[in-house]
Amino acid sequence: MRIHQSLLHYYKYTALLLYFMNKCILFCLFFGHTLGFNSDMCRDKQHEEWFCSYMQQHNKTYLALEVPSRKKLLKHGHHSYNVDGVTFGLTSRSDRFFREKKFNMHLQKSTHRSLQRPFNAEHSTMAAPSKLPPLDWRNVNGRSYVSPIKDQGDCGGCFAFASATVLEYWSKKDGTPQSLSPQILMDCTSHKSLPDDGCEGGLMEYVFEYARRHPVPLETDHPFLNTDNECPHEKLMSYVQVKNHKVLMKSTVPLAERQLEALLYSYGPLSVGIDSRKMENYKSGVFKSHMCGKDIDHAVAIVGFTDSAWIVKNSWGSKWGMDGYIHIERGKNACGIAEYIVYVTDATPIHKKEWPKWNWKNGWDLF
Repeated sequence: MRIHQSLLHYYKYTALLLYFMNKCILFCLFFGHTLGFNSDMCRDKQHEEWFCSYMQQHNKTYLALEVPSRKKLLKHGHHSYNVDGVTFGLTSRSDRFFREKKFNMHLQKSTHRSLQRPFNAEHSTMAAPSKLPPLDWRNVNGRSYVSPIKDQGDCGGCFAFASATVLEYWSKKDGTPQSLSPQILMDCTSHKSLPDDGCEGGLMEYVFEYARRHPVPLETDHPFLNTDNECPHEKLMSYVQVKNHKVLMKSTVPLAERQLEALLYSYGPLSVGIDSRKMENYKSGVFKSHMCGKDIDHAVAIVGFTDSAWIVKNSWGSKWGMDGYIHIERGKNACGIAEYIVYVTDATPIHKKEWPKWNWKNGWDLF
C-alpha cells in the first residue's frame, strides 16, 4: 500500500515537473523571439556583415522572429546601384514593409482639390523673368534660412514638418532660424472637429491658417513624440504670425511649375505634395519624372533650385537621401511637385504667448 502511494506521488510530481518544464521552454522560446535583436547580436549570430553594419549605422533593433524577413527585404539593395544618374541603396527607410509605410491620407484622397477656399487664398499668377539664377535658401551669402533635417519616424505628420520649414523662414528675417514645433502644428490642428488628422496626415494650408491667430512654439519646448498627442491647454510662446498664405495647384493653373522660381525668390521655401512611393532607397542624383507618378501622398518643402532640379527638404532624417534632401527634376511636374503648392506671402516674427486652442468649426478665419 505504501509503495503504491509512493508511486502515485512520484508520478504526480513528475507530471507537474514536466508541465512546468514545458511551460518554461515555451516561455523561453517566445521570449527569445520577441527580444530586441540589435547589431551586436547580429554579429554574435554570424549574420552577413552588410546586414549587421546596416543595423548599426541606422540604430535598428528588430524582433528576433522578424529578422529573416527584414534581411530578405534589404538584401536586394545592399549594393548601391545607379539608374539614369540616380544612386539607390540602403537608407534608414529601406527596411520598411509596405504595411509600415505611413502616407498622408489627406493628400492620397486629394482632399485639397475639393476645398472651398476664400478667394484671396488662391494663387495670383506672377510675371516671372524668363530665367532666374539658381537659389538655395540653405546658403544665401553665407547665411542659412533653413533649419536642420528632422525625422517624422513612423508618423504621417509630414504636413506639419513641411509647414514648419516655411514658417521658420519667416520667423527670423536675418536667417539662422530656430526649429519650430511640428508636434504642436500637428496636434493643435487635428482631432475631433479640427481639419487635420495627426499622424494620419493633413494639409499645410490648415497649419498656416492656424498660425494666423495661434501659437507656433519652438521644437525645444515641444519636441516631436512620433505619435499623436493632445494640444496643450495653457498659453504657449509663439515665434511667428502668418498674415496671408496662398495655394497654387496645377489643376487650376496648368503652368504652375513655371511659377516656382519666382515664388522661391519672393517668399522663401514652399510646401508641396509629392509622390514618394519609390523614394525609400534614394541616395543621390536628380530624381527623374519617369521614376515616380503624380498622385501625391507626402508633404515636403522646396528650399531652392539648380539649373536641372528642385532642392527638396524631406522629413525622413539625415541618413536618407543627400543628408535628408532630394533633388527632383524640373520642368516635368516630376513626382507631382506642382500638383499642390502652399506658401506664405506675409508673416511676422513675434515673441508673445497665445492660446493654442483652435475653434475651427469647419470654416476659415476672416482674411
